[in-house]
Amino acid sequence: MVAVQQGRDCHLTLARLIPLQLKRRGVETRMVLAGEATPSRVELPLLKAVARARRWALELISEQVNSVDEIARREHIDKRSVRRLLRLGFLSPRIIEAIAEGHQPPDLTVFSLMRRVDLPLLWNAQEQAFGLR
Repeated sequence: MVAVQQGRDCHLTLARLIPLQLKRRGVETRMVLAGEATPSRVELPLLKAVARARRWALELISEQVNSVDEIARREHIDKRSVRRLLRLGFLSPRIIEAIAEGHQPPDLTVFSLMRRVDLPLLWNAQEQAFGLR
């Protein structure tokens, strides 16, 4: 869009309409431009949470620890938080790869994953839920 005002002072205004979406990320809101490749940004808290959850899951499976209670005592956090974080240990490899490379969807955060009670168990369903398929 171009607007030109005639008269003593000539002003030229250029405007461009760009499709975008606003995505919530915890307490912040991000602007996501359509058609643009989003720059990779590794979210360290998210990566750390997934790594902890995978370690805990492996400890439980291999019987290195006997219960969620034992993990909670060791980590000095409440059992509910351990249970909620533990689900992240079963994310699909494709989602984990996207997180490690910083290409995860803008609304994929530790907070959003922990709040999500309907996180599918099947990897392809997880990928569809987060728009990676």
